[in-house]
Amino acid sequence: MTTFAERLKNAMEQANMNQSALSEQAGASKAAISQYLSGKNTPGPDRIKALADATGVSFDYLMGYGAAPVAEPPIKKISVKEAARCMGKSDQFVRIGLQRGLLPFGNAVPGTGACWNYYINPTKFRDYVGADQFNSFFGLTA
Repeated sequence: MTTFAERLKNAMEQANMNQSALSEQAGASKAAISQYLSGKNTPGPDRIKALADATGVSFDYLMGYGAAPVAEPPIKKISVKEAARCMGKSDQFVRIGLQRGLLPFGNAVPGTGACWNYYINPTKFRDYVGADQFNSFFGLTA
């Protein structure tokens, strides 16, 4: 059986996510993420749920009950522009939806000044638009 730290590392690799991005998306400090990854600390159920949501794996997987996630398509990062084009919407529609928490496939984090940083989880985005549309848009085979 793998440890929580190993499962979290695997989930981060599948999501192509670094510690800073996970910290922002899961609402945990960078120090806390570092402790989880080193095995020095294990989060409580609410934090595990946030980590699972941020990395696109199930709560059960991070708890050690579920199967390992299947490798995702080779999409490293989905931009707001790509998401909007795939959905047939404007960039502004996606940006505002992420800022207001209305779109379930990512989030927006306020940056410096009036700038925002946008994060789109490929797994959640594929589930949102449908695998056929996602695969067709990104030129992937099912």
